[in-house]
Amino acid sequence: MRVYIESYGCSQNQGEGAAIARTLADGGHDLVSRPEGADVGILVTCAVIGPTEARMARRWQWISDRIPHVVVTGCLVPLRTSILDGEGRARTTFVPIREQSRIPSLLLEWSDSVPPGVDLPGRPWPPSIDRCAPVTEEVVIAQGCTSACTYCFSRLARGRLESVPAHEIVRRAQAAAARGVVEVRLTSLDTAAWGFDLGPAERLPDLLESVRKIPGDFSVRVGMMSPQTLAPNLGRYLEALAPDRFYKFLHLPVQSGSERILRAMRRGYPVAEFRRQVASARARFPGLTLSTDVIVGFPGETEEDHRETEELLASVEPEIVNVTRYSPRPGTPASRLGSVGSRVAKRRSRSLAALRQRLGRSRLERWIGHSGPARVIEHGPGSSSVARLPNYLPVVLEDRPPLGSTVGVRVEGARSTYLLGRAERAAF
Repeated sequence: MRVYIESYGCSQNQGEGAAIARTLADGGHDLVSRPEGADVGILVTCAVIGPTEARMARRWQWISDRIPHVVVTGCLVPLRTSILDGEGRARTTFVPIREQSRIPSLLLEWSDSVPPGVDLPGRPWPPSIDRCAPVTEEVVIAQGCTSACTYCFSRLARGRLESVPAHEIVRRAQAAAARGVVEVRLTSLDTAAWGFDLGPAERLPDLLESVRKIPGDFSVRVGMMSPQTLAPNLGRYLEALAPDRFYKFLHLPVQSGSERILRAMRRGYPVAEFRRQVASARARFPGLTLSTDVIVGFPGETEEDHRETEELLASVEPEIVNVTRYSPRPGTPASRLGSVGSRVAKRRSRSLAALRQRLGRSRLERWIGHSGPARVIEHGPGSSSVARLPNYLPVVLEDRPPLGSTVGVRVEGARSTYLLGRAERAAF
């Protein structure tokens, strides 16, 4: 069958969408680049905030207007499927995240079947998506998490922690490397929680040691983790991250610089613990790239709480700050706590966005003049490309070395979110 897929949201959603696509392609289905002419449309949804949820409803309507069979999976299922209400609902099948393996059997049932009475646009045979093997791939290492954050809808959608066994993760990473992938991204809601449900002998550092031993020329990025779950294994984790195979990158969301707000969020750690982990990581890897997340406008947040968040960011100086304006999500404890008001939230969001840009530019300018290896992971507009330094910072190049190649680069400029450079050698 001809299958059109859209995935939204976090790297875990992207990884799950890519895994569905690979499974269907391996099963002989034709992945297509546009909906016209497709037999099945698959929408991997995100519901992290209200505006994103509304966008998912619009995308579902758009897809269901054009394709006879639609599969909706991801974080909208099963908690928020009621918002998908329209003519296409009778032709839509909702598949929970942990049941995505049954999607191929659904397509088998629908083979050569178009529901009667469905008025859809003309169905020309579209060209297949370019099957050129991608050079990056998300490998999902767990479902759910161990946290109880009062604002988080993803926790409700994905449930409690269920770690993928280490041998299966290794198999997936090996298969990715065999396909020509040069950047494997280990991802889940909280990568530091991996193994907590498998017994005391298995933790993330042990998994990284197994991944390190896989033959092949590829790098590994470890994804987002909570300070709460990283705390008991911080030293071992930093040692496990030391081999060249691993990007010196730490995605450690703090969410607020206010102790009072962190308690209201039930994040499970004080600000001092976040500071300790950042200091330890930077002491171990001076060139580390730190990424963090903050939520602005959480219920009850005062001007003093907001100021404490800004002061924390200014003192820690992350290279990357992801700012999200709080959005009440149905079923979460925080949704019953009221609001600080949209005007206040917008003003604080703009303030944090400006701070983020200043911090990013300041931190990245330190790399101007740097020469060293970088991995080419994307071809951009015109003749440009994007390469990653060993600390995961992106360098935009003016030329196009082969995808997946490692080149010597010299950094000549910086923006707030990326570096500018040129390739000095064809290979490093």
